[in-house]
Amino acid sequence: MASPRTPPQDGGAAIGPVPFKDFITGSAAVPERPTPAEEHAGVVSALPSYPKLDLRCYQGTWLNARVVPGIIAAQRGLAPRRGDIVVASPAKCGTTWLIAHAFATVSRGAHPPPPFLEGGFGEGWGSVINALPSPRIVYTHMQHAALPPSITDNPDCKVVYICRFGQSSSHLSIYVLIRYSKSIHREPKDMLVSAWHFARVVAPSLPFHELFESACESKFPTGAIWDHILGYWNASKASPEKVLFLLYEDMLRDPITNVRKLAAFLVQPFSLAEEDIGLVTDIVGLCSFERMKSLKVNKTGEASSVFPNASYFRRGTEGDWKNHMTVEMAQRFDGIIREKLHGSGLVFA
Repeated sequence: MASPRTPPQDGGAAIGPVPFKDFITGSAAVPERPTPAEEHAGVVSALPSYPKLDLRCYQGTWLNARVVPGIIAAQRGLAPRRGDIVVASPAKCGTTWLIAHAFATVSRGAHPPPPFLEGGFGEGWGSVINALPSPRIVYTHMQHAALPPSITDNPDCKVVYICRFGQSSSHLSIYVLIRYSKSIHREPKDMLVSAWHFARVVAPSLPFHELFESACESKFPTGAIWDHILGYWNASKASPEKVLFLLYEDMLRDPITNVRKLAAFLVQPFSLAEEDIGLVTDIVGLCSFERMKSLKVNKTGEASSVFPNASYFRRGTEGDWKNHMTVEMAQRFDGIIREKLHGSGLVFA
C-alpha cells in the first residue's frame, strides 16, 4: 500500500499518482460535512426531472441525479494544479480501460484507481482530491461545457477523452490508444447496450427500450450522447495540445504504437532504455481487457456502495446491439447520429 504524501504547494516536483483509497486511509481523512449531496439537495430537487431514469436537467443537460451535487461541488471547488490529467468519456465507453493505461504510462507499471471527479466531490471528498500529490489523475463523465474552469482554463491540465463513435474523416488530429482484436467495428449502438446492462445493477427491471427511447430524446445519464462527443471533439480541434480525442473501437488496434502516442501527449515519452527492456509491451499486457477483468479485485471488490467492480467489465466486444435492437430501432438511431454529427468532421462508419 502506498503511503500518503504531502503534495507540493507550488505545483512542483511530481510525486504522484497514489491510490485514492490509500491516501484517504493513510491520512485518516473524513468527508466534508455536510456533504455536497446534502448541501445541494434542495437545488437538485428543484430541477426538472425525468423519473424513468432518475435524471435531472442541470445547465441544460439531462444527467443522473446522483452526480449533479458532485458536478456543482467540483465546478466550485476543484483547485487547479500543474500536471493534472483528466480522463473523460460518456458512460460505458472504455473509461476504466483507458484509466489503467494512463496510470500505467504515467507510473510506469503502477495503476492505482483514481477518484471519480463528480462522485468524489459529491460524497464530500473534495478537500482530499485537492490534496492528492501531483500528478493527479481523475476521471469524469461530465460534458466538456460542464468541466470546472480549473480544468478548462488551466494550460497545464491534460484531458484524455474516449468515446465509441466512428472515425475522423481526416485522420490528422486523432491519436488513438489500442489493443489487439480479430475484427474492428465502429458501432455506437453497443454503447447503449453496455449502459443498459450497467443501469440494471440498480434498476434490474429497466426495459432496454426505455433507455433507448430516452437516449434518442437526448435524455441520458451523462447528457445527450452527441453533445458529449462533439464538445470534446471540438475542444480537441481547438486545443490539440490540451485535449486528446480517442476512439474505443480504435483501441482494438496496434497497442504498441499508440501507447507511445499517449505517453508523448502526457509529456512523459518512453526513453530508449525503457524501450529496450520492453516496457511498452509490458504496459499493454498489464492493461489488457482480459487481464483486468480476470483480477480478483475486479471480480469480488466494490467500486462504490452501489456498483461492484465486476459491473465495469462485461464483454469488451462489439456487435452485441444486434441481440437487443430491432432493425427499425437500429436505423432510427443511426439516422440520429448521422444528423447530429453532420458537418463536424466526425463520420459514423
